[in-house]
Formats: sequence, structure tokens, C-alpha cells
Amino acid sequence: MNDREFELLDRIEEDHWWFAGKRKILNALLLRDPGRGRLLDLGCGTGGVLRSWMSRRPCVGTDRSKLALKICRRRGFDTLVRSDLNHLPFPEGCFDTVLLLDVIEHLDDDVGFLREVARLAAPGGRIVIAVPAFQWLWSQHDETFEHRRRYSAGQLESVIRSSGLILERRTYTNGLLFPVAAVWRILSYRLGLGRWAPETDFWGLPKWLNALLSRLYDFEALLLARFDLPVGVSLVAIARREGGG
Repeated sequence: MNDREFELLDRIEEDHWWFAGKRKILNALLLRDPGRGRLLDLGCGTGGVLRSWMSRRPCVGTDRSKLALKICRRRGFDTLVRSDLNHLPFPEGCFDTVLLLDVIEHLDDDVGFLREVARLAAPGGRIVIAVPAFQWLWSQHDETFEHRRRYSAGQLESVIRSSGLILERRTYTNGLLFPVAAVWRILSYRLGLGRWAPETDFWGLPKWLNALLSRLYDFEALLLARFDLPVGVSLVAIARREGGG
């Protein structure tokens, strides 16, 4: 991501339905077994997820962007490390939970990267991976954010197992809006209407519509606390490093 995109996140991340929903989904997936050890958010961006967890447990954020880390500090989060994903300056086994939220779709070697991330997790520690789902949903948004791919459930499971991690849970997310998102992506990109579409899906909405979409995510979070969803715009997997009893 470039500075312009981080500036956009800084303006909208707190209240925008997509990012608020992302935090609600993560909470629903993790709060049943939240853990107490250190949490690492790799590619923390402007710190929206870190802010929701910093009062619950020790957290560390890392990003290669100076601007993103500056925004994190302005938001009151100081436990930060500037690093790119090719050089992770942490000792083995020092984190109970590692978050990879919209990260591995940017990488050419997703399996090799996950092997390195597994090294950072304590035995039995969790790695939470969120990625965009379904290659046929490819759009201008993916190109703007320099994605290499979108994933099917089978592809993500294969990447996780090939990296030596144990798959604990896998579910689609952002499922309630899937039909609308699918139609929009097809019309705006597949049928050649992309020149009229925004560069990203994060455009502003009227307050009432933003609030309505946020309510939909409240309901989806309740579902995800109990069930896996069979379809969605995104995929989330929880994997574990071997060991830890």
C-alpha cells in the first residue's frame, strides 16, 4: 500500500462499515479462546485492529510504512516495529497469536512466508489468516491494492498445510453481502465497466447506509461465533503451530 491509501484508511477506518465489520468478525472468531500471551499484527497498517486488542493483552504491530506507524502512534499505540515482510526481526516462539489480515495475497511465495511466520508463534500458538476469496471476484480494487491472487477455501487450506501448520478452523466471511458484491464485481470489472468504478471498494456512503451495513456485520459476527459460513467475499483461517500440549 502507498501513502495515499494509508491516508484514506486513517480517515475512514474507525467508522467505515467494512473495517468495523472486520474487527467484529475477528472478535467473534477469537474471543471464545482469546489467549493471554503476546499478539503480533503483521502488516498492522494504521492500527485499527491493534486498538481493539491493546487493552486485552500485550500487542506488537509491524509495518514497513513510516506513515502507517506514525498514524498508529498518533492513535496511542507505541509498541511498533518498522519491518518489511521479508525480514521479521523477532526471536522464535515469542508470540501467542499472529495476525495476517489481508497480507499473504500480496506475496509471490505465500507458503514460504507462512513457514517463517510459524517460527514466530509459540508451540501451540495461533496464526489468524484473512484473505480475499474467489479469483472470479477479481476487480479494480485488487489491482489498486496490488494483490497477486484471491483464494478458494481449498487453496488456502493447501497453503496452510504446505507451510507445516495445523488447520484449526476455516470459514468464509462477509457472507451476507456476497450476492450484492458478486453482482457489483462482475458488472464493474468483468463486463468492462471498470472505468466508471472507484479504484477501491472503500468509497464513502450515507451515514444511514453505513450504519445499516454495520448492523449486518453485527449479525454475521453472531453467526460466526457458532457456525462457519459456506460462502463470502473473504476467507479467514485459524491455524496452529504444532506443540504446546
